Amino acid sequence: MHRIPRLRSGRALAAAATALVTAGVFAAPAAGAASGRATATEKVLYSFAGANGAGPLNGVIHGPDGKLYGTTVFGGRHGLGCVYSLTPSGSGYTEKVLFSFDNADGSKPGGNVAVGAHGDLFGETVIGGADQNGVAFELVPAGPGSYTEKVLHTFTGGADGGQPIGAPVLDTRGDMFGVTQFGGTGGQGVIYELAPSAAGYTEHVLHSFANGAGQPQAGLTMTGTGTLFGTLYGASAVNTNGTVFRLQLTKTGPVYTDIYNFKGGTDGSNPFAVLTVDGRTGVIYGTTEYGGGSGSDGTVFSLAPAGSGYTERVLHSFTTHLGGFLPQAPLLREPDGALFGVTDIGGVKCSGTGCSTVFELAPAGTGYTFQVLYRFTGPPDGAEAEWAGLIPGPAGTMIGATRSGGTARNCADGGPGGVLGCGTIYQITP
Repeated sequence: MHRIPRLRSGRALAAAATALVTAGVFAAPAAGAASGRATATEKVLYSFAGANGAGPLNGVIHGPDGKLYGTTVFGGRHGLGCVYSLTPSGSGYTEKVLFSFDNADGSKPGGNVAVGAHGDLFGETVIGGADQNGVAFELVPAGPGSYTEKVLHTFTGGADGGQPIGAPVLDTRGDMFGVTQFGGTGGQGVIYELAPSAAGYTEHVLHSFANGAGQPQAGLTMTGTGTLFGTLYGASAVNTNGTVFRLQLTKTGPVYTDIYNFKGGTDGSNPFAVLTVDGRTGVIYGTTEYGGGSGSDGTVFSLAPAGSGYTERVLHSFTTHLGGFLPQAPLLREPDGALFGVTDIGGVKCSGTGCSTVFELAPAGTGYTFQVLYRFTGPPDGAEAEWAGLIPGPAGTMIGATRSGGTARNCADGGPGGVLGCGTIYQITP
């Protein structure tokens, strides 16, 4: 059996949230921004319809050609996910499916794509391939708007890793770095590198997780110095609450360090998203799915370098239903220090669980002020932002994605409260 933890979380968490609402566990909304009116407007730029993709779980990225690129885990020609582009067109975008997966060449992209120096698109699939443990792939331009797929590595689930997750990162030489959920010498996943060679790409396992470390559930972040940062979700017998780690690529080999182990209390528990690293100060920003205040509905945290280690600080705890809860997406950090993010569920509608929220944490003195910018309402709006973080859009806007909702109602895979819809790409105007 092939387990895809990230693909099952939305439905499972929505069901759990419904039970909590029924039981009256949610606290009453706090006064202020969490319960007040939203302060931004939302516009759906594109609604997926199934054959052209469904479930854009990981949002979009900017390409050097002005287009947006992304992946879906469902839909496409074979129903196994696709890679797509969005080209600005009038007041919206025109979508084109660049590649549909058919299982032999991979199935279910585990994260977004990364754009290479020559316009190639690099990515991973969670399953599929010869051993059904996923593949690393490259889409090579083959004419205007056309791409050809090359499988760079087929994961076996053995020492090389199994079921890669998250978007890969590329260094200046074109080497590709990523993580797997399973495999490795300890069975808890690996950090890998794929290096170009005369014969194609050669995989090097940089680190194997073992001893109940708890599998990675998000991709890596690479700094300008080539240092890699990532998270382990935890939820194992040894590591219950998760970890933030660092991998330094030195001349004598990779050096792995656990830089923070969550305790599961007010400091947060179970980090699920890619980290955001301030290249100037070295401060790391992230979210945890659980832990925090009395509601244990997740946190936004920072890790600041302090001597030979890091000091953790909780910037916000999610404690109210209307403010959103269970954050699973990476944060967007603006130059003024403001942090923008989304929650998986919470807010309004969607059978009491809430359809997701967009929030801002604005620096205020020595702390941050939390504000809900937008609450999704379901079709024709979006629902369940899940793992799709925000990226900068034109004229101070932000662009993101929702797993479900939109104008097409033929998809019934999920969404909080059983919301129909194949997902959306949306724009937020603060």
